[in-house]
Amino acid sequence: IMASAILISTGTEQQNVASQLDFAALAFDTLLPASSFAGDNSDPSFPFENTIDYRDNTVYSPNQNSGTTVINFTQPTQSVVDYFAFAIHNSQTSGMTGKFEVFDGVNYITVAEWSSIKDNRPFMFTFDDIASTAQRLTINHTSKTYIGAIQFGKFLKLKCPAIGFQSGRYAPLDTVEQFRTHGSNFVIGRRQSRGFQTKGEFKLLEIVDVKVWYERFQNHVLDSKSMFFKWSKNNDEVAYGQQNYKTMTKLRYVGAYHTELSLEINGYS
Repeated sequence: IMASAILISTGTEQQNVASQLDFAALAFDTLLPASSFAGDNSDPSFPFENTIDYRDNTVYSPNQNSGTTVINFTQPTQSVVDYFAFAIHNSQTSGMTGKFEVFDGVNYITVAEWSSIKDNRPFMFTFDDIASTAQRLTINHTSKTYIGAIQFGKFLKLKCPAIGFQSGRYAPLDTVEQFRTHGSNFVIGRRQSRGFQTKGEFKLLEIVDVKVWYERFQNHVLDSKSMFFKWSKNNDEVAYGQQNYKTMTKLRYVGAYHTELSLEINGYS
């Protein structure tokens, strides 16, 4: 009689399985510019359109200093929605909380909820595909709030970046002007904020897949439009900014079926 084999899964094996299921999310396509919206109750000085102009120096703010705003979005045709991303200037100091819901044809499904997000820290939620023509955003705040960008739609799924990836959260681009007295005693310098830089490479991408989206991405970058990037679905580190057009990868063959991609996104993280 042959004895049954018993397989014991170690913690290392479980971690390897988890890493295989991990992925990076790049969001430059968004449904919002082509959507109708209602309920934004915009402050006339800060209209909702400022969230969809791909610029960070324009912001949207609800007209009231505190309270709840519910914004409804609709599209003329059904599209897949699998991510929601936000860039808020003062989310923590304004006491912002909220949720994003997607209508699946029968019910509104809550796919994202948040609270106590640090100021100037973008965030991005990914979830399973939902075919939808309507979405709903609820914003609660206790003082005047300012939102720089909102995006939702279909994100681009990539393998996690290769070894050597640079997270923007730990890579500031700030410059420091130092001063010394005539006696060479140092004094506190002057720091100038320049944002953060997220930088990494993606190896062995399938050429047949990249060709589907790369031309859109290329035009997005050359048009100086912003984007969101989350290097791991299991990590809350998200970059919001612009891909440096000077370092944008020209697709190169690294084999009969594969290419490589480099990203350098300068902005917030």
